[in-house]
Amino acid sequence: MHITLPLILLLSVSSSVMAQSDTEQPPPVPTQQVTVAGSRDPDWKPYRKMLDGIDAFDHYHSLAPQAQLKFILRPQQPRLTASDLKLRIVGDTVNIEVPIAADLTFSVPRDESAAKDDADLRLSTKKGLFRWRPDIHTAGIPVGTRRLGDLRLECEVRWAVDKFDASLIKLAYLVPLGGVCHTSRSRVFYSSDAPITGATLVSGSRRERLPAERLDAKDRARYAPPLHDQSWPDDTLVEFEFAMPNDATAADTVKN
Repeated sequence: MHITLPLILLLSVSSSVMAQSDTEQPPPVPTQQVTVAGSRDPDWKPYRKMLDGIDAFDHYHSLAPQAQLKFILRPQQPRLTASDLKLRIVGDTVNIEVPIAADLTFSVPRDESAAKDDADLRLSTKKGLFRWRPDIHTAGIPVGTRRLGDLRLECEVRWAVDKFDASLIKLAYLVPLGGVCHTSRSRVFYSSDAPITGATLVSGSRRERLPAERLDAKDRARYAPPLHDQSWPDDTLVEFEFAMPNDATAADTVKN
């Protein structure tokens, strides 16, 4: 994956070829490749859908047992100010302020009255200026890396919130595969803190560089780790190779 909250899944289908074994190469078999990106029309989500994300975090918490669930706002234009932003859970009978921290992170509280009131999360700005993402980080991870289990848990939260916004056709394709977080036919893109030139999976002595198709050629701060591949344990680190700081084009990239 991946706040109205802006996280409708955009699923684009392309052709790919899969080999059935290392030694035998049968004729190419067409399969579908699903790419998960941010919404181009980001509206804030109903509060009940955010609760689905919280439930998913609790269910899959073993992926990152030492981490807490936070969300983060990502500005979609350069030099946007967030100092006066206000986030609230608003319904007919409820009006609950959700504090936004200095680093633009926030936590969504559980509130039974807001769920019954069919409330919404509302941000005090025009639509499309900020998007949200789950922001899950295990403490003690080295700078310039991400932990794979944290990314897997972020995906579960995103999928839980957004899956009911996907079309029936897309759901019919994705659900039997376990959703976007559990299939080799999906690529869930994440944003790094700065533009990157590459990324490497590291688990003990095993190292493997992400292939080019798992790096976004247009947005150099985006990458798609193999969430589905259980040969990489949750404690696997994704090590980034950051672009040179004088690369102005990459530095001005707006992250999703």
